[in-house]
Amino acid sequence: MSIFKPDTPPPHSPRAAPLAGPSTPPRPTPQEISEQINSPYRTRLLIILSFPVLFLLATPFWWYTTSIERLPLPVERISALENLPPPDVRSTILLTGSPGSYPAPPPDKAQYAVKDVCEAIGKEVVRGVDGIYAQGRTKGVRWWDLVYEAGRRNSPALRVHLTGSDRANTTFPLEPYVQSPEMGLGPGSGLGLSADIKPGTLVVPVHPSLISDRFLRLPACAVSLTDGAEHYKIAIINSLLGLYPSDPPEIPLRALKYSPNITLSFVLLNEDSADGSYVRSWDIEGAIRDHFLPHLEPLSPVFNFSIESQILYHAPLSFEPTYGPTLYTDDGQVARAIEAAQGGDQRAEEVAAALIDDRKGDEAWLIDEEMMKVFVNSERWSLDSAQSFLLPQFGAVSILNPPTSAPSSQAYHFPLSALSPSFHLFTQHLYSLLALPTYPAKVHPPPPANPLQPPSPLTPPLSRWQVETVLRQRMRENSDEARKTLAGISRLVKKIKEMKVGDGVRGKVLGAVEKLERLQTTSDPLEAFVLSRDAVALANQAFFDPSMMGLLYFPNEHKFAVYTPLFAPVAVPMIVGLLKEAIAWKRRQKGSGRRYRWWRRG
Repeated sequence: MSIFKPDTPPPHSPRAAPLAGPSTPPRPTPQEISEQINSPYRTRLLIILSFPVLFLLATPFWWYTTSIERLPLPVERISALENLPPPDVRSTILLTGSPGSYPAPPPDKAQYAVKDVCEAIGKEVVRGVDGIYAQGRTKGVRWWDLVYEAGRRNSPALRVHLTGSDRANTTFPLEPYVQSPEMGLGPGSGLGLSADIKPGTLVVPVHPSLISDRFLRLPACAVSLTDGAEHYKIAIINSLLGLYPSDPPEIPLRALKYSPNITLSFVLLNEDSADGSYVRSWDIEGAIRDHFLPHLEPLSPVFNFSIESQILYHAPLSFEPTYGPTLYTDDGQVARAIEAAQGGDQRAEEVAAALIDDRKGDEAWLIDEEMMKVFVNSERWSLDSAQSFLLPQFGAVSILNPPTSAPSSQAYHFPLSALSPSFHLFTQHLYSLLALPTYPAKVHPPPPANPLQPPSPLTPPLSRWQVETVLRQRMRENSDEARKTLAGISRLVKKIKEMKVGDGVRGKVLGAVEKLERLQTTSDPLEAFVLSRDAVALANQAFFDPSMMGLLYFPNEHKFAVYTPLFAPVAVPMIVGLLKEAIAWKRRQKGSGRRYRWWRRG
């Protein structure tokens, strides 16, 4: 144990070391901080380059999905169709006769069969028609041929029959007519006609007292008509020129454009049924059966009709219309305001509108008869006799007032007799809307089936002659429309490079072209019409195909407006990143004094 004094240090005591501060790591350089935060140069470069590589790999898929398919169209064949003449569609007409329709030769002379007589008459008819078409102002072509014997399988639908009749006209000229289906002619009918005359046959009757006339007498030397039977020749020529013209009549603007499906809607409008006076029912089925079906059934090869009917109600006018012989006259203020408004004066427009509104509150606008004749396009129109009017390319309206004997507060029924006048007008309107031909003036009305009964007030049904004209008429319309549509498609595809032409469009165009080419080789009117109908349908389907309109509104200048907002947000960062990496790489090269390879780490 050692004892030390407090003021004396202990022997051999070590010196106390100074206290050291806390240890701090060395501060990293900016380059080390950049290397820790950012990815390596190689990784960054690979990431940046992966985007354009991805775009390059996706380019074939993008090209396949966005490319416009433009299959070739038969442009040469379409151009050739535009210059083709009308198709040579010819009909066959059967000319027959009865034994008593021409004078019999004397017993010591040669006897001729009915076929030989008809053949001799037919040769003169053909020669006469060809001469008329050759010498007329407008050159024409005879689109029919005469035959004198019906085949067992294919019998001509158009027929001309020469016959003797006690009810025929006793003087010249002869009065041919078209056989109606309800005549029921036979040996016991008292008309002197044969029972084998089919409906729709052009009958040329001759009275027995005229058969011995020198203009009906056949020469005894041979079957020739140079000196005889002139009235038969004239009657047949005049009838055929009207029933089968060289060029079918033009379709007027008021008529409907051809459509295979047509809906006939019969609507009965009741003005006001609040007081109890209205039509509760009508015999629409009987009216359609008597007035429309005889005209619609022959048109079944041309149109597909669907019929509907309904009864509707509408509110009456808010004012009571008045009749005046003259127009409403004023001081000319309205007329002057309207003229000033037409000149561009805005203030005058407001004044004219205010004046017109003031007049509407007092009375209705009045139209005199002269202005109404212009409106309805008829000189025979009058305010008192107006019963119906035609709506071009739409329909018709008939005014049918209720019967005066009906009570003012009682519902009533419209029988067939009350509907007959209106439906008779509707039949005429149907002919106008469908451009159906009527009989020419040289073809007379047929005699009644019963001599003791008056002629039927109904319009004669359509005959085969009229249907033949409709077929030629609509065939010409459809073929022209199909050619124009195909030519329009060809021009549009050539002009607009963005218009797509796929297999569907090309197939429809080829189908329409093939049918139009077959149309030039057929001679049957019905077959020609079917080909033209199918051709125009295919051409319209190709023209309005939705696939052709997909890229129609995106031409080349519009593509930049579509792709710029899509790719600019992606392309700008990529380009900026590549520029930054290129600048950094250059700086590293300058700082190191030697070239590094692009994959060397920074």
